[in-house]
This record gives sequence, structure tokens and C-alpha cells, in this order.
Amino acid sequence: MREILNAIMNLSYEEFKDREEFSLLRVDREIVVRMDGVKFGRFTKEFGSVRDPTVHNALVSSTKALIQTYSCDEAYVSSDEINVFCKRPPFAGRIEKIDSVFPSFVSANFSLEIGKAAWFDSRIVLIRETEWPKYVAWRLKVTLCNYASKLTNLPCHEALTTIEPDEYAFGTLIKREKYLKRAVNPLTGEVVTVERRKLKAITGWALLGELKNVVGNPG
Repeated sequence: MREILNAIMNLSYEEFKDREEFSLLRVDREIVVRMDGVKFGRFTKEFGSVRDPTVHNALVSSTKALIQTYSCDEAYVSSDEINVFCKRPPFAGRIEKIDSVFPSFVSANFSLEIGKAAWFDSRIVLIRETEWPKYVAWRLKVTLCNYASKLTNLPCHEALTTIEPDEYAFGTLIKREKYLKRAVNPLTGEVVTVERRKLKAITGWALLGELKNVVGNPG
């Protein structure tokens, strides 16, 4: 047995390490990490819809935790979909790392929140910061059309004239909001005002107001 162990210890470390070709892929610009729930239809059976407040709020809570942990900037959550915008990709832009850790993080947090096992897949979208609002508008269009068409069995535009979407139909935009806070300088004891940032969730018709610059002034 000692001979077998010695033979194993003499194996080349690099022989298979060099075949991890995709580990070299990196991105050095702004990205959106889009995560989709896998086989989320089972939540429809239990909660009636993936837009049920319990499901949606668990998705939002998990997304907030992800943003805070990896210092990303904003996110948009709708249906069983999470889109996270990062100006500076974590893990030095390593695509394999981002595409494995992000959905794993969300899967674990969401499963604990909802009390039921769930998992997500992931993809990376290259984007510029100025394009983020338009990207959110696109995903909102997709999710709202799916919502309206499933309710009415009508084409999207026709369906939207016959229903009044509830707030969860629009999804939730999560962004960082600046605020001022009074604090004490530990060195001088002086009371000072400092700027901090907190996460703010915007949903319903208010979300459309955040996207008004994308479509201009429709009148």
C-alpha cells in the first residue's frame, strides 16, 4: 500500500490542472449576471404563482444579500429571474467563479427563506452602465408580457388593455440610495455628518418612473 501511495504522490499536478481551460476566461468591464430558477413550476403548485408575495420577497431578500456580499450595484427581480448589475465584477472577473458562486449563493439563501429546495442557473451579459436602465426595461417587458398573456390567453399588447397588473407583475428594482447619518468621530469626539448608502426596493408603478428616461416623455 505504501508503494501505491508513493506512486499517487508522484503524479504530475499539472497534467489535469492545465486542462481547466475555461478557468482562464475573465471579464474586465461592467456585467449583468442573470439567474433563472430551474423547474420553478413546482412553486406555482404550492404558492399559486412565482409572483406570489412569499416567493417574490424571498427572491428580493436573497438578491439584497448577494449585492451586499459581493459589492454589486443594482438588481432587477421578476418572476423567477434575478438580474444583478456589477460595475466591477468580483473574483477579478473570473467567469467560471461568478457563474458558479452567484447562483449557488442565491439558491442557498432562497431555499432557506422559502423552506424548500431551489436552484438557479446563471449567465453573464456584457453591458455598459448607461445601458442598465434599458436592460431593465427589456426584462420588465418580457416578464410583464408573460404575466398578461398567461392570465388572458391573449397576445401581450391586447392582454395589457384588459387587465390591471398588480405590483408584483412589474418585478422589483433594487438600487443603492445615499443618505446622511450623524456619527461621532472616534479620534476627536466631534459629531459629524457622514454619507452612507442603503439598498432600496422599488416596485409597482413607481418602478416605471425609474425608467422614464429610457422611453423619453410619452405624454
